[in-house]
Amino acid sequence: MPMTTSPVLVLVPSLIAAIIAVVVPLVSFRLALRQDHSRWLREQRAQVYVDLLTEAYAEQQWIERDMEDEETRKRFGSHYTDLRLPPLERARLGVRATMYGSRTVNGLFNRIPAEAFWGKPMGRKPNDGDRIAMRVRVGAIADELQAVIRQEMRSDDLLPTAPSQLLDQPHPIDRMRSRDTSASAEQPPEDGNPSR
Repeated sequence: MPMTTSPVLVLVPSLIAAIIAVVVPLVSFRLALRQDHSRWLREQRAQVYVDLLTEAYAEQQWIERDMEDEETRKRFGSHYTDLRLPPLERARLGVRATMYGSRTVNGLFNRIPAEAFWGKPMGRKPNDGDRIAMRVRVGAIADELQAVIRQEMRSDDLLPTAPSQLLDQPHPIDRMRSRDTSASAEQPPEDGNPSR
């Protein structure tokens, strides 16, 4: 007696194969699309962060120039170049930062010009103490901005972890100074009597 298989048993595997043939490419396509979007967003954020750091540096330099006393400004006036963006480009950078940047990065970036405004004393010219305090505050904001961007972009994960041999060696000036001090310690005093 020949064995016959029911049509249902033949159709079930075929139906499962058809579902798999449709679902797997669809899920794979959606995952690839999501991954491509994440990559594009990360590239946009990286570009915005480069522009933000560049503008933060330019604003930090401008604040330094703005806080200088008149004598220093006259002496070095011709050597200063304003690197800040024009107003329209600065506004576009702000919009791009709002779209792609984090709130923390935007807040830190916007604190730099706010510090320049609120850090100046009202009704008088800044003295040396005001200038030092402003440099410290703006420098701390810029350092924090860089640290947050490095953390968000995981930049430190990309760097090699091997210690630098260059950093283990003293600076050439320090080596020269240590040679000079060791050579002067070996020479007897000028009166000819070695001191004990």
